[in-house]
Amino acid sequence: MVGPRKPCSTTEIDPLADALPPRYAIESDDEDEYNPLESTRQPTDQVPIVNIKIEGQFTTGYPLVIASGPAGNFWADGANLGEQQGAIFVNNVQVGLLFKPSSVRAVVLVSEATTALPLWSINKYANDILDRLQPSAISILDVYSVQSYISSELLSAHESPVRYLSLQNISLDPSHVFAPPNILQSTSAAFMSAMTIRSLSSSHQNNAVILFLPSPEIARAAPSKLSPSRLSRPLGDQAWPVEMMVEVDARLFEVVDAKRSGSWALKSTPAGNASLSKKRQNFAEIGEGGMYI
Repeated sequence: MVGPRKPCSTTEIDPLADALPPRYAIESDDEDEYNPLESTRQPTDQVPIVNIKIEGQFTTGYPLVIASGPAGNFWADGANLGEQQGAIFVNNVQVGLLFKPSSVRAVVLVSEATTALPLWSINKYANDILDRLQPSAISILDVYSVQSYISSELLSAHESPVRYLSLQNISLDPSHVFAPPNILQSTSAAFMSAMTIRSLSSSHQNNAVILFLPSPEIARAAPSKLSPSRLSRPLGDQAWPVEMMVEVDARLFEVVDAKRSGSWALKSTPAGNASLSKKRQNFAEIGEGGMYI
């Protein structure tokens, strides 16, 4: 005797499966149905085209000293750079100021003093500058965040040393090495990477050194867009002791074999501060110490 027929099903369900099949596999093949196998990642905007314009006449082969961001802004105030001789524009926004000081046989670039470059522009920015100037060596002045720096010892902000990173094995006592596992993601890193590639493809290794001033601030994320507006933090909120700046100034030119007459001397005291020593006290109070292991 034939029993009652069971209802037909268009899809067999595996009782041992971890989950039921997607609804679209049972009910519909329409494209508007949710498909868990498809990526949920939203399409990203196309990377903008980067146009670099370098103005000014400069002899190639000279050492290049780069002063970047807040450190570069503060350093330039006492570096006696003379008149500006050129400029660098990124998508029609001025990002770099070029100088040829009479006191030294080197080209000086004050970079990102009034704006910050997005990550999508830094590699072309660095490579185009190096292609144009073809420096014999470069030195860079930048900052590192004391609060986020990972170290084997805990140092307060006012005790934190100048640190350095070099392509060659050199010692710059009393400065400390910018050591792993700390990483660098900035325009300075783009210059170092570009110099490394050039050294690998050349019989002569051109050295590149970064000197980092300690900063009590957490490093800001790079902007997504390039803006001509000034950086949100004024110059008066970032200051370093004169003795530190004099030493760093000398090292910037020393590591690229450029002899300079004269020394660093601050032309103007940051507004609202009676002295740099008072600013250094405030500097220490903002952030005590960093990450340590």
